[in-house]
Amino acid sequence: MLSFNIAGVLNAREIPNHNQYLCRHGFSPFMVSRWLNHKTQSISNRNLEQLCLLLHCTPNDLYVYSSTPNTFQTKNQPLYNLKPLTVKQPVVQLLHQLSVEQFKEVRDAFDEILKNMEHEKHP
Repeated sequence: MLSFNIAGVLNAREIPNHNQYLCRHGFSPFMVSRWLNHKTQSISNRNLEQLCLLLHCTPNDLYVYSSTPNTFQTKNQPLYNLKPLTVKQPVVQLLHQLSVEQFKEVRDAFDEILKNMEHEKHP
């Protein structure tokens, strides 16, 4: 069964108030409620594109597939790649556990990633 799982991406991005965040970014409270309460039967391409741009993700990140007993199953079915995102301990909590030296190393690595991203934008 294919299902829309926006909460997984919001949790992975450590966005605390899903409803408020999505409404603040232009989505109607009615639609947001349906998405967050798994009452979505379909989503427009326009909304899907807006969500992907907002959350910096792909449609594949927003969908989860779980097989049902009546489903014809093959091991190489591409839908099996649509798995829920694994949510780990929030990054902020992890950073607080680091020594000052470890924090500097993480910060330097983060700065390098940002530098590379900027270089990709403006070669």
